[in-house]
Amino acid sequence: MSQKHISNHVVLYVKAGMDGECYGACPFCQRFYMVLDLKAKGGSLTYNINTVNMARPLPEFKQYANRLPVFKHGDEVVIDSDEIVQYIDENFLKPDLRYDNLQAHSQCLDIFSKFNFFIKNVSSTAEGLLNEIKSINDYLARTETKYLAGNSITHLDCLVMPKLQHIRIAAEAFKDFLIPRKYTHFWRYMETAYNNDTFRKTCPSDQEIVFHWSSKRETTPLPEKKRRFYTIDTEPKFTLTVPH
Repeated sequence: MSQKHISNHVVLYVKAGMDGECYGACPFCQRFYMVLDLKAKGGSLTYNINTVNMARPLPEFKQYANRLPVFKHGDEVVIDSDEIVQYIDENFLKPDLRYDNLQAHSQCLDIFSKFNFFIKNVSSTAEGLLNEIKSINDYLARTETKYLAGNSITHLDCLVMPKLQHIRIAAEAFKDFLIPRKYTHFWRYMETAYNNDTFRKTCPSDQEIVFHWSSKRETTPLPEKKRRFYTIDTEPKFTLTVPH
């Protein structure tokens, strides 16, 4: 009998934060942190979150991979994101996070790439990002569902919610960009995320999100005043409310 049938305990290796030890800000890591937390609430598994400082990874991690996140269950180690999703769905059934709403999926494909173009100065304006925000807003206005693919949380929300939080925090910090209040359905969805216990539990601090993007060489450095505002020495800030 393989080890994966003996134990329902899994380990997720995620990015360490500014101090090299605490939980950092990586939307791809938070995605699977959310998935594991939801599965744990459904009684399918128990889990540990192990942070990894990629500048000085521990030997136990180096034998697995050179990038994050990494999923480990017994002797099984899974690195590819699609394969992690497949493995979890096949081995830990409840709750069922699968979805078949292809329209919802297609609405969210481009927003993070448009944000990357904007934050890394590939695009000189926020027009592309705004168009994607409007597209999601209009889609949610038509469907009137609580989550993207229906009224229950799915893998799609675990994928998109962390990205939207990065967009909100980093775009304001580096570009003074605020998501327009007029996109009320978009903000309603953000409020749904903020009211979700799993999202709140797995969400990194504003400082960690800013640090994540400031460490990328294409990102414009923060002015001194903002660097002080987002310093590790201040109390962690969590922007988990929506404008009214």
